[in-house]
Amino acid sequence: MNSSEDKVKKLTKYVSLLVNYPVNLTAYKDEKEAFDNLVLDSLTPLEKEDILDGVKSVADIGTGGGIPGLVWAIYFPEKEFYLVDSIYKKVDALQFFINKLDLKNVHVFCERAENFAKNYREYFDFATCKALARSDIALEYLAPLVKVGGYISLFKGPFYFKDELLYTKNVLNKLKIIEYKNIEYETGKEKKKRYFILFKKTDYTPKNFPRQTGIPKKHPLGEIL
Repeated sequence: MNSSEDKVKKLTKYVSLLVNYPVNLTAYKDEKEAFDNLVLDSLTPLEKEDILDGVKSVADIGTGGGIPGLVWAIYFPEKEFYLVDSIYKKVDALQFFINKLDLKNVHVFCERAENFAKNYREYFDFATCKALARSDIALEYLAPLVKVGGYISLFKGPFYFKDELLYTKNVLNKLKIIEYKNIEYETGKEKKKRYFILFKKTDYTPKNFPRQTGIPKKHPLGEIL
């Protein structure tokens, strides 16, 4: 079995494990639908842009059932992935999936993003999250984790430009990041329009970010002028 076939087999097995896990981790109950909307949605923007070339370490914050972190870990076995979630039952599920899939390149943490950043500040080449929070909140979690010159990605729908872009612009200078690239793609049988928003870190994150646990959500940085 070649490497490509092995990846497809593991991704298919992962989706089956995810959909059939006794604790509800996804809204999708059909494995084909889950594969299209979770796995392909995680991988399609990377096929459009070789953004993970040269990247050795990736953090996925609020990973839930492992989207996109576990998908990426299967697809890029040569890279190290750190999956973080604050809910024990999700972390237990991730460990179960990792064992079943025999993955050696995944590290799992049950922590709040604000606490995780204390031990892994400016450690990663790349950080991401999916469906975690509004863009300004998510960027406050992610920016401190990435090395200067590293990248951050957010997965967003068309609503981003109407509902979130202003908040994003308000935090770029505060967090020492710039919007680097916007990759448009489609996913699922409905061909839903999606956006993979990339940011690049230009300088060290100020020491006061992320703020104390719970503060980024209670008082979003993008609303502070």
